[in-house]
Amino acid sequence: MLETGGAAAAATLVFGGLLATEWVWLVSRADPPPETAAATWAAGTLLVVVGLCAYAYANADENVALGDGRESESAEPGRPYDSLGVPTGVTLARGFLVAGVAGVAGVALHGPLSPSWAWAAAVGYGVAAALDALDGALARRLDRVSRLGARLDTAVDAFGLLVAPLAGVLLGELAWWYLSVGAARYVFLLGLRLRERVGRPTFDLPPRASRRVLAGVQMAVVPLALAPGVFDPWMPLVTGVAAAALLVGFARDWGYVSGRFGGVADADADSRDGSGGNDGRGRGDGNASAPE
Repeated sequence: MLETGGAAAAATLVFGGLLATEWVWLVSRADPPPETAAATWAAGTLLVVVGLCAYAYANADENVALGDGRESESAEPGRPYDSLGVPTGVTLARGFLVAGVAGVAGVALHGPLSPSWAWAAAVGYGVAAALDALDGALARRLDRVSRLGARLDTAVDAFGLLVAPLAGVLLGELAWWYLSVGAARYVFLLGLRLRERVGRPTFDLPPRASRRVLAGVQMAVVPLALAPGVFDPWMPLVTGVAAAALLVGFARDWGYVSGRFGGVADADADSRDGSGGNDGRGRGDGNASAPE
């Protein structure tokens, strides 16, 4: 983990140095001075890289085989892995790409940028989104399904849907209201924590494939919206429909976890003899903007 984080940090600094060169600056034609933009991008990217690696390190004890039937007979449930493995490495790589998009958002705080910055954000987040289907498939194929991998995958998905729309807004490619897509999951989790704090019951979500579909739609729409001149006349309609569908999904799920939709709540309450809910972590982490 330390080696991976160190390599990512070193790559960030090297690329930040390249951004400060006049040749790259002539290509990008950006408004901020090269040194300012390069330092801003490197700082923003490094902040996310360090945070992601710290998150992985703090949860390193969850780098164990899952006991849910998804692993083969050779992967004993609860057995710790001796390395991160290729699937988790792909997830981290996705996170590092999202970190680069966060750096672009930081540069955009200095003022209007050339379209090349928006293209960089679109390509970076687009690749990260495309790789979302690869890490899980590799984990199953290589017999490396782990709690840590699942946790990192959720964190990268959710943070990506927060920082990429933010970059889009700052670059002038997305409307400000689309930020609700990235904020929805965190508001959902905060609501769960507040209910637990005041002693109110929470209930399990019923399984729904639509959560992954809704998240996948956002991850497909955002790169297109970030790309300057690509379907621009249609983007307000496309992003509006996509955001509305996701937010309705969160509202529906909140009805389940808060007990407003009676079927699941009553079943859970009966199974607990009326004692209330559980800790809510599995429900919140598996919601729409962070697929199960």
